[in-house]
Amino acid sequence: MKNIALSVKEFQHALLFVCTTTIFIGSLVGLARHFFSEGNMAQALFFGMISSVSWAICISIWAFRRPWTVERIASWTGRPIIHGIWFGKLLTNYGVGDSEESQSIPIAFVIRQTYIGYSLLSYTENQDSKTLVESLSIDQQHQTIHLRYVYEFYIRKPDERKLTTGTAELNLIESGKRLKGHYFTNSPTQGFAELTLVQRSCDGIDTFEAAKKLYEKISKV
Repeated sequence: MKNIALSVKEFQHALLFVCTTTIFIGSLVGLARHFFSEGNMAQALFFGMISSVSWAICISIWAFRRPWTVERIASWTGRPIIHGIWFGKLLTNYGVGDSEESQSIPIAFVIRQTYIGYSLLSYTENQDSKTLVESLSIDQQHQTIHLRYVYEFYIRKPDERKLTTGTAELNLIESGKRLKGHYFTNSPTQGFAELTLVQRSCDGIDTFEAAKKLYEKISKV
């Protein structure tokens, strides 16, 4: 999660959070200094604001690194939630002739998201991939949410061994419970992906088998 992907509105909310935290802590420290030391109010507030800066930065760093899972905060900031385990299918033309239908492959996403960015690991039975560049944007005109990323994976077959890169664009739909879109690679292959949210917690899920087992368990409930 090395890339920061924020819209102007989301960046403004981040600055507002830092400023509000600074003022809140500064006011508390200033009032405490004034009442306990009985000093000048203006001077007490001034020193309170100075001392609050470091605290506000530390709190903001902690808050911005937390998993992005609280829906009320997400609604207030306009930052959609994609954090969680996703499971679905991939329709791909890889290894398929021109006259044949695309093959369906089960696929799982493990998305770890904070306020400032996200990382995405995808798993199939025979192939894993990781993202290199990510973005999460909202089309205000059409009120659609787009998840875009560049990813890489290794093809390891007896007759083909190479590092492959690809791009994908998925739409977050149905109240944030499904991802649907398309992808392209330099293999060259292309196809479509459709996944459903399984759960928000990503703890302990780092393989295709674990994600599939979790999906089957929750689907039966």
